[in-house]
Parts: sequence; C-alpha cells; structure tokens
Amino acid sequence: MTVNAFIVSAALLALVVAAGVAAIVAIRSRMRGDDDQATWERKLADYKNLRDEGVLSEEEYRNIRTLVEPRTRFGAPAPGGRHPPSVDAAGLEHGRD
Repeated sequence: MTVNAFIVSAALLALVVAAGVAAIVAIRSRMRGDDDQATWERKLADYKNLRDEGVLSEEEYRNIRTLVEPRTRFGAPAPGGRHPPSVDAAGLEHGRD
C-alpha cells in the first residue's frame, strides 16, 4: 500500500512541477511583448511606409530608424551605450553617437 501511495504522490508532484514550468514559460513569453525582433522589424517597415506615403519626412524617418534599427539588426547597444554605425541605401556608414 505504501508503494502505491508513493507512486501517486510522485505523479502528483510531477504534474505540479510541469504546471509550474508551463506557467513560467507563458509569463516569460508575455513579458517579452514588443521586444522581440519581428515586432521591431514590422514597426520599422510601418514607419518606412509612412515615409513613402509622405506622412513622415526623410529626417523624421531617419530619427525613428536610429532608435528602432539597433533592436532589429544589432540587438542591444554595444557596451558603453554606443550604437554601431548604420548603413544607408547607398551602402555608406553613418556613426550614431
């Protein structure tokens, strides 16, 4: 009888641990929210469309791109808060410090 009670207890413990792991994974995925790369890439594409439609000026788009693009192409800023240079449509590098 004690072996059966042990098996049942072990099974219940395994279920509780599995439910806890599932909850942690769900919470972490929700916390990421807008920080995932695909979302930032979509936002940058939306701003580009606004520029192409004339809603944003070229300068406004460049300012937005300097804020959004490091999240899409390079991840977090380099140590010291410095962003790597951007490359424009002509392939020219521009510093961003």
